[in-house]
Amino acid sequence: MNCVDKIRKEIQQYYTGAAIADSDETIISPNEKYRIEIKSFKQNKPNCNWAVTKINLFNKLHDALLFSFFVNDDSFFFSWITKNEIDYLLCAEDLCGGQTVIDLTNKKMASYTEDNDGFIWTKHLLSPDEKLLAVFGCGWGSAFFIIVYHFDNPMELPLKIAYKPMWTGYDIVEWTDNKSIRVKNSKYEEAILEI
Repeated sequence: MNCVDKIRKEIQQYYTGAAIADSDETIISPNEKYRIEIKSFKQNKPNCNWAVTKINLFNKLHDALLFSFFVNDDSFFFSWITKNEIDYLLCAEDLCGGQTVIDLTNKKMASYTEDNDGFIWTKHLLSPDEKLLAVFGCGWGSAFFIIVYHFDNPMELPLKIAYKPMWTGYDIVEWTDNKSIRVKNSKYEEAILEI
């Protein structure tokens, strides 16, 4: 069951508008078509040291606001992806277990979370044939690992898992072909992960 509306309501319930000093950041997409403006805010939820991040996403060419939303953490992990000439921003409104896919070209946004402290997306790499998405991340307080998702229909969430290797502690470096990913561990030793 998708719990993204529950997450959004909780953020609004405890939102104070009190910005965290020096939390402003502006990021331009690699193709220079889009701009993200980020600012973190304190929350007033009792017995909780909690911050949220407001994301304003603009079409840089027209300086038009495309999307404005909150992430339920002061960390914002994201990747710019282009598939079939459509630009996407991949991130998560719900840091722990959320999946957010924004079709920038067609101005569509999809978000999904089970609100269960799941897999935290931190890095994304699209396969050369654009059918698989390798995601590097972790569970809250656990080792980092990789999950590979089907990316045929990016706006249909949750993405279906294509492969979940048993390896932990490896970061994704690059796809070497449509079935192999170069990975490296914390000692910078590389290996090939076969899908």
